[in-house]
Amino acid sequence: MPDMTRVDPPGRSAVAEIGPTGDLLGVQMCSSNEEIAATVGASPALVVIDAPVVIPPDTQGRRDLEHVLTWLDIPAFPVTAARMVTVHGGARGAILAALLPPAQIVVEGIPDQVIRQLLWERDHPPGSDPLGLAAYRAAWLDVRPPAFRPRGGRARNDGLIPARNILADGADLSAWPEPERTGDLAALDEAAAIDATACAVTAYRCLHGHEDRWARIGSNDRGVVVIPADPDLIARAEVNIARLTDEGTIAIPLEVAGRAVGPPQSW
Repeated sequence: MPDMTRVDPPGRSAVAEIGPTGDLLGVQMCSSNEEIAATVGASPALVVIDAPVVIPPDTQGRRDLEHVLTWLDIPAFPVTAARMVTVHGGARGAILAALLPPAQIVVEGIPDQVIRQLLWERDHPPGSDPLGLAAYRAAWLDVRPPAFRPRGGRARNDGLIPARNILADGADLSAWPEPERTGDLAALDEAAAIDATACAVTAYRCLHGHEDRWARIGSNDRGVVVIPADPDLIARAEVNIARLTDEGTIAIPLEVAGRAVGPPQSW
Protein backbone atom coordinates (compact mmCIF):
# COMPACT_ATOMS: atom_id res chain seq x y z
CA MET A 1 0.00 0.00 0.00
CA PRO A 2 1.30 3.52 -0.73
CA ASP A 3 2.63 5.79 2.03
CA MET A 4 -0.39 8.03 2.67
CA THR A 5 1.39 10.14 5.28
CA ARG A 6 2.96 12.25 2.53
CA VAL A 7 1.19 15.31 1.17
CA ASP A 8 1.58 14.16 -2.43
CA PRO A 9 2.65 10.50 -2.41
CA PRO A 10 4.04 9.25 -5.74
CA GLY A 11 1.99 6.08 -5.34
CA ARG A 12 -1.70 6.84 -4.87
CA SER A 13 -4.55 4.50 -3.99
CA ALA A 14 -7.60 3.97 -6.17
CA VAL A 15 -11.28 3.33 -5.49
CA ALA A 16 -13.22 1.45 -8.18
CA GLU A 17 -16.94 0.67 -8.37
CA ILE A 18 -18.76 -1.89 -10.50
CA GLY A 19 -22.51 -1.57 -10.87
CA PRO A 20 -25.16 -4.30 -10.70
CA THR A 21 -24.96 -4.94 -14.46
CA GLY A 22 -21.21 -5.57 -14.36
CA ASP A 23 -20.11 -2.20 -15.73
CA LEU A 24 -17.18 -0.30 -14.28
CA LEU A 25 -18.78 2.92 -13.04
CA GLY A 26 -15.53 4.73 -12.38
CA VAL A 27 -12.09 4.79 -10.78
CA GLN A 28 -11.08 7.61 -8.45
CA MET A 29 -7.45 8.24 -7.45
CA CYS A 30 -6.98 9.19 -3.79
CA SER A 31 -4.08 10.57 -1.77
CA SER A 32 -5.29 10.07 1.82
CA ASN A 33 -7.27 7.63 3.91
CA GLU A 34 -9.94 10.28 4.47
CA GLU A 35 -10.27 10.84 0.73
CA ILE A 36 -10.66 7.12 0.15
CA ALA A 37 -13.41 6.89 2.79
CA ALA A 38 -15.23 9.90 1.34
CA THR A 39 -15.04 8.42 -2.16
CA VAL A 40 -16.38 5.03 -1.02
CA GLY A 41 -19.27 6.64 0.88
CA ALA A 42 -22.14 4.66 2.33
CA SER A 43 -23.79 3.25 -0.79
CA PRO A 44 -21.73 0.18 -1.87
CA ALA A 45 -23.28 -3.17 -0.98
CA LEU A 46 -19.83 -4.63 -0.33
CA VAL A 47 -16.40 -3.00 0.08
CA VAL A 48 -13.32 -5.09 -0.70
CA ILE A 49 -9.97 -3.66 0.45
CA ASP A 50 -6.52 -4.74 -0.67
CA ALA A 51 -5.16 -4.62 2.90
CA PRO A 52 -5.65 -6.47 6.21
CA VAL A 53 -8.85 -5.35 7.91
CA VAL A 54 -8.71 -7.52 11.06
CA ILE A 55 -5.53 -8.63 12.85
CA PRO A 56 -6.29 -10.80 15.90
CA PRO A 57 -4.15 -9.85 18.91
CA ASP A 58 -2.99 -13.47 19.32
CA THR A 59 -1.53 -13.63 15.78
CA GLN A 60 1.88 -15.30 15.74
CA GLY A 61 3.72 -14.99 12.43
CA ARG A 62 0.62 -15.16 10.25
CA ARG A 63 -3.16 -15.11 10.56
CA ASP A 64 -5.48 -18.03 9.92
CA LEU A 65 -6.13 -16.55 6.47
CA GLU A 66 -2.47 -16.69 5.45
CA HIS A 67 -2.16 -20.26 6.74
CA VAL A 68 -4.99 -21.32 4.41
CA LEU A 69 -3.90 -19.25 1.42
CA THR A 70 -0.40 -20.71 1.61
CA TRP A 71 -1.86 -24.19 1.20
CA LEU A 72 -3.86 -22.94 -1.80
CA ASP A 73 -0.69 -21.69 -3.49
CA ILE A 74 -2.02 -18.13 -3.33
CA PRO A 75 0.82 -15.80 -2.27
CA ALA A 76 -0.15 -13.69 0.74
CA PHE A 77 1.97 -11.35 2.84
CA PRO A 78 2.29 -12.71 6.41
CA VAL A 79 0.33 -10.36 8.67
CA THR A 80 0.96 -9.34 12.27
CA ALA A 81 0.27 -5.97 13.87
CA ALA A 82 4.00 -5.35 14.38
CA ARG A 83 4.83 -6.23 10.78
CA MET A 84 2.15 -3.86 9.47
CA VAL A 85 3.66 -1.02 11.49
CA THR A 86 7.17 -1.81 10.28
CA VAL A 87 6.34 -2.21 6.60
CA HIS A 88 3.31 0.05 6.06
CA GLY A 89 3.23 2.35 9.07
CA GLY A 90 0.15 0.63 10.48
CA ALA A 91 -2.76 -1.66 9.64
CA ARG A 92 -4.18 0.55 6.94
CA GLY A 93 -7.10 -1.71 6.08
CA ALA A 94 -8.33 -1.49 9.65
CA ILE A 95 -7.86 2.28 9.63
CA LEU A 96 -9.88 2.61 6.44
CA ALA A 97 -12.63 0.31 7.70
CA ALA A 98 -12.96 2.43 10.84
CA LEU A 99 -13.50 5.53 8.69
CA LEU A 100 -16.44 3.95 6.84
CA PRO A 101 -20.03 3.83 8.14
CA PRO A 102 -20.45 1.16 10.85
CA ALA A 103 -23.07 -0.70 8.81
CA GLN A 104 -20.74 -1.03 5.81
CA ILE A 105 -19.62 -4.59 5.01
CA VAL A 106 -15.83 -4.49 4.62
CA VAL A 107 -13.64 -7.49 3.80
CA GLU A 108 -10.24 -8.17 2.29
CA GLY A 109 -9.42 -9.04 -1.30
CA ILE A 110 -6.33 -10.24 -3.20
CA PRO A 111 -5.99 -8.49 -6.59
CA ASP A 112 -3.26 -10.83 -7.86
CA GLN A 113 -5.46 -13.85 -7.16
CA VAL A 114 -8.37 -12.22 -9.01
CA ILE A 115 -6.32 -11.80 -12.17
CA ARG A 116 -4.90 -15.29 -11.84
CA GLN A 117 -8.37 -16.82 -11.37
CA LEU A 118 -9.76 -14.97 -14.40
CA LEU A 119 -6.81 -16.19 -16.45
CA TRP A 120 -7.46 -19.74 -15.18
CA GLU A 121 -11.09 -19.49 -16.23
CA ARG A 122 -10.15 -18.83 -19.86
CA ASP A 123 -9.20 -22.51 -20.07
CA HIS A 124 -11.59 -23.72 -17.35
CA PRO A 125 -14.87 -21.84 -17.83
CA PRO A 126 -17.96 -22.34 -15.66
CA GLY A 127 -19.39 -25.81 -16.18
CA SER A 128 -16.00 -27.48 -16.69
CA ASP A 129 -15.57 -30.86 -15.07
CA PRO A 130 -13.69 -30.74 -11.74
CA LEU A 131 -10.06 -31.80 -12.04
CA GLY A 132 -9.59 -33.31 -8.60
CA LEU A 133 -7.14 -32.03 -5.99
CA ALA A 134 -3.85 -33.31 -7.41
CA ALA A 135 -4.51 -32.41 -11.04
CA TYR A 136 -5.96 -29.05 -10.04
CA ARG A 137 -2.90 -28.06 -8.00
CA ALA A 138 -0.51 -29.02 -10.80
CA ALA A 139 -2.49 -27.01 -13.34
CA TRP A 140 -2.97 -24.03 -10.98
CA LEU A 141 0.78 -23.73 -10.40
CA ASP A 142 1.26 -23.24 -14.15
CA VAL A 143 -1.03 -20.17 -14.26
CA ARG A 144 1.18 -17.09 -14.21
CA PRO A 145 -0.56 -13.72 -14.54
CA PRO A 146 1.38 -10.72 -15.87
CA ALA A 147 3.50 -8.80 -13.36
CA PHE A 148 2.39 -5.19 -13.18
CA ARG A 149 2.94 -4.11 -9.59
CA PRO A 150 5.52 -1.36 -8.96
CA ARG A 151 9.00 -2.38 -7.94
CA GLY A 152 11.49 0.17 -6.70
CA GLY A 153 8.97 2.96 -7.25
CA ARG A 154 8.52 2.11 -10.94
CA ALA A 155 5.59 0.25 -12.48
CA ARG A 156 6.14 -2.68 -14.80
CA ASN A 157 4.69 -1.03 -17.86
CA ASP A 158 4.76 -4.16 -20.02
CA GLY A 159 2.35 -5.92 -17.65
CA LEU A 160 -0.26 -3.18 -17.32
CA ILE A 161 -2.22 -3.73 -20.53
CA PRO A 162 -2.23 -7.56 -20.28
CA ALA A 163 -3.44 -7.36 -16.66
CA ARG A 164 -6.20 -4.93 -17.58
CA ASN A 165 -7.26 -7.11 -20.51
CA ILE A 166 -7.63 -10.10 -18.19
CA LEU A 167 -9.69 -8.01 -15.76
CA ALA A 168 -12.03 -7.23 -18.66
CA ASP A 169 -13.14 -10.88 -18.46
CA GLY A 170 -14.77 -10.03 -15.13
CA ALA A 171 -16.39 -6.67 -15.90
CA ASP A 172 -17.11 -4.19 -18.68
CA LEU A 173 -14.20 -1.75 -18.47
CA SER A 174 -15.43 0.71 -21.09
CA ALA A 175 -15.29 3.47 -18.47
CA TRP A 176 -11.59 2.91 -17.76
CA PRO A 177 -10.14 6.32 -16.81
CA GLU A 178 -7.66 8.35 -18.82
CA PRO A 179 -4.38 9.01 -16.97
CA GLU A 180 -4.22 12.14 -14.82
CA ARG A 181 -0.43 12.15 -14.65
CA THR A 182 2.41 11.34 -17.03
CA GLY A 183 5.41 9.03 -17.21
CA ASP A 184 6.11 6.70 -14.30
CA LEU A 185 3.43 8.40 -12.20
CA ALA A 186 0.79 7.52 -14.78
CA ALA A 187 1.98 3.90 -14.72
CA LEU A 188 1.80 3.83 -10.91
CA ASP A 189 -1.77 5.14 -11.06
CA GLU A 190 -2.66 2.51 -13.67
CA ALA A 191 -1.34 -0.24 -11.39
CA ALA A 192 -3.40 1.14 -8.50
CA ALA A 193 -6.49 1.25 -10.73
CA ILE A 194 -5.96 -2.40 -11.68
CA ASP A 195 -5.71 -3.37 -8.00
CA ALA A 196 -8.88 -1.44 -7.11
CA THR A 197 -10.83 -2.83 -10.05
CA ALA A 198 -9.77 -6.37 -9.17
CA CYS A 199 -11.24 -5.81 -5.70
CA ALA A 200 -14.43 -4.45 -7.31
CA VAL A 201 -14.64 -7.53 -9.56
CA THR A 202 -14.48 -9.67 -6.43
CA ALA A 203 -17.29 -7.71 -4.80
CA TYR A 204 -19.40 -7.97 -7.94
CA ARG A 205 -18.96 -11.73 -8.10
CA CYS A 206 -19.90 -12.14 -4.43
CA LEU A 207 -23.05 -10.10 -4.98
CA HIS A 208 -24.12 -11.32 -8.41
CA GLY A 209 -22.07 -14.40 -9.31
CA HIS A 210 -23.05 -18.04 -9.09
CA GLU A 211 -22.72 -19.47 -5.60
CA ASP A 212 -19.87 -21.80 -6.60
CA ARG A 213 -17.82 -19.05 -8.30
CA TRP A 214 -16.61 -17.25 -5.18
CA ALA A 215 -15.46 -18.07 -1.68
CA ARG A 216 -15.35 -16.38 1.72
CA ILE A 217 -12.53 -17.60 3.93
CA GLY A 218 -12.25 -16.67 7.62
CA SER A 219 -14.43 -15.15 10.31
CA ASN A 220 -15.30 -11.64 11.41
CA ASP A 221 -13.12 -11.86 14.51
CA ARG A 222 -10.10 -13.47 12.79
CA GLY A 223 -10.24 -11.77 9.40
CA VAL A 224 -12.19 -12.42 6.21
CA VAL A 225 -10.93 -12.59 2.64
CA VAL A 226 -13.18 -13.06 -0.39
CA ILE A 227 -11.89 -14.42 -3.68
CA PRO A 228 -13.23 -15.47 -7.07
CA ALA A 229 -13.22 -19.24 -7.10
CA ASP A 230 -14.50 -22.42 -8.72
CA PRO A 231 -15.46 -25.85 -7.37
CA ASP A 232 -11.86 -27.12 -7.47
CA LEU A 233 -10.49 -24.19 -5.48
CA ILE A 234 -13.37 -24.40 -3.00
CA ALA A 235 -12.82 -28.13 -2.48
CA ARG A 236 -9.11 -27.61 -1.94
CA ALA A 237 -9.77 -24.79 0.54
CA GLU A 238 -12.16 -26.88 2.60
CA VAL A 239 -9.81 -29.87 2.69
CA ASN A 240 -6.97 -27.71 3.98
CA ILE A 241 -9.14 -25.80 6.46
CA ALA A 242 -10.31 -29.13 7.91
CA ARG A 243 -6.73 -30.38 8.24
CA LEU A 244 -5.39 -27.14 9.75
CA THR A 245 -8.32 -27.06 12.17
CA ASP A 246 -7.67 -30.65 13.27
CA GLU A 247 -4.01 -29.71 13.86
CA GLY A 248 -5.10 -26.78 16.04
CA THR A 249 -3.39 -24.28 13.71
CA ILE A 250 -6.50 -22.25 12.80
CA ALA A 251 -9.99 -21.59 14.14
CA ILE A 252 -12.20 -20.49 11.26
CA PRO A 253 -15.33 -21.99 9.64
CA LEU A 254 -14.87 -24.99 7.35
CA GLU A 255 -17.34 -24.05 4.64
CA VAL A 256 -16.26 -21.27 2.28
CA ALA A 257 -18.40 -21.56 -0.86
CA GLY A 258 -20.89 -18.83 -1.61
CA ARG A 259 -23.74 -21.35 -1.40
CA ALA A 260 -22.76 -22.10 2.21
CA VAL A 261 -21.77 -18.71 3.60
CA GLY A 262 -24.73 -16.82 2.13
CA PRO A 263 -24.93 -13.39 0.51
CA PRO A 264 -22.77 -10.51 1.81
CA GLN A 265 -25.83 -8.87 3.40
CA SER A 266 -25.92 -11.78 5.88
CA TRP A 267 -22.30 -11.47 7.01
